[in-house]
Amino acid sequence: MIATMVVLATAAAPTVTGPLTEEQAVEMALANSPQVRFRSHFVTEAQAKTDVALAWNNPLLRVAGLRYDQLIEPALERRSYGEHPFYHTSIGLRWSPPGLGERSARRAQGLANEAEARMELALVRRDTTALVRKLHSQIVSYDAQIALGKDVIEQREKLRTLVKKRLEQRAATLLDQSLSEVDYLDAKTQLAEVEVRRRAAYDELLLHLGLPPGTAITLAPGQDTCTAPEDAATLTEKARAANPRLRLLNAQRLAVDAERRRRWMDLIPWFDYVQVAYGLAGDNNPSYVAFQFQLTLPILDWKGPHRRALTAREEGLIERIQADNRALSDLVLRTVAAQAEQAALVERYRDAAAVVESGLAHLRQAVDQGIVTNLFEVVQLQGRLLSTQRTYLRAKLECKLHQIELDRITSSGFGPGE
Repeated sequence: MIATMVVLATAAAPTVTGPLTEEQAVEMALANSPQVRFRSHFVTEAQAKTDVALAWNNPLLRVAGLRYDQLIEPALERRSYGEHPFYHTSIGLRWSPPGLGERSARRAQGLANEAEARMELALVRRDTTALVRKLHSQIVSYDAQIALGKDVIEQREKLRTLVKKRLEQRAATLLDQSLSEVDYLDAKTQLAEVEVRRRAAYDELLLHLGLPPGTAITLAPGQDTCTAPEDAATLTEKARAANPRLRLLNAQRLAVDAERRRRWMDLIPWFDYVQVAYGLAGDNNPSYVAFQFQLTLPILDWKGPHRRALTAREEGLIERIQADNRALSDLVLRTVAAQAEQAALVERYRDAAAVVESGLAHLRQAVDQGIVTNLFEVVQLQGRLLSTQRTYLRAKLECKLHQIELDRITSSGFGPGE
């Protein structure tokens, strides 16, 4: 039984062939997400409830005038019917039409309920997309930092060996040895910390992709597109147009407006029901067709409290829309400023990359050939150059994360046609 379950779980897991790109990871995560599937069912339910609310009332079949003395009593007394048993019987259809503006109000409320369900689905899609993109970028960056960390350890191991030789030759001091040892241990500690963060991000990514723990996958590095963001005003307008919460609030405003129109139309006399009936002929009465209807006269209830409540609800929605617009604008401005700062930092490190690479190449050559004269300065230079490279990688990661966050804010999370 257990073996069967393991086989089924393995068969159900998606397969990955080749390096996994960021777009492929997002697609797999959205297809595997239980929250996305869960919210999708709620959207379908909301759509069905809208159709239910717009369904027409079924007519009622009404049968009247069935007389006991003509229909049942002769049968009980076992005597013949003196006349047709259904004389004086009428058969009619009664139908209750919807009130004026009622269907429009129901449709608007149904669309508001659908907008709420779609909002929840869109938020889950948007957040899942951003999270998977961030995890993918973090793992790729951690891989680069780990490769750099291993290179750092290798270079500092060579420097340790050189310091030991110089110390044996009395050409180095205990301070030089201490510095080289401390730098070596610091490099190993930093490498271990990055490996721990990488492992945590990798396990979380596997969970979102629906892959079993421990699955080995290769991630394709993304493009180095850390550039300054667009204009804040343009991004703010894009964020407002795409924001699922604002879409919901606007749909709720339309529903309130439709309900208020319906309450005004309640002041117009309208049919509670209409009925048409056919009466069978009696002793002295011919057959006939009868019409009947009922109206509600709005004399006592003018729906004033209903309209006041709807006006208050609409004003509350307007205030909330304005508050959400301000909060969204502030969020976009802060994210744009953070990304612009990181992009400028990455640009400065990118300009200095050639100098750093040249310095590291000369330093490696000097250490390999053993032509170092001042070990203390070598240790300091090595630390600065490698620290610059690490900071450059971290700055690129931070810039990428801010860019992903900005994409999340300015995206809707809705699928095509939604």
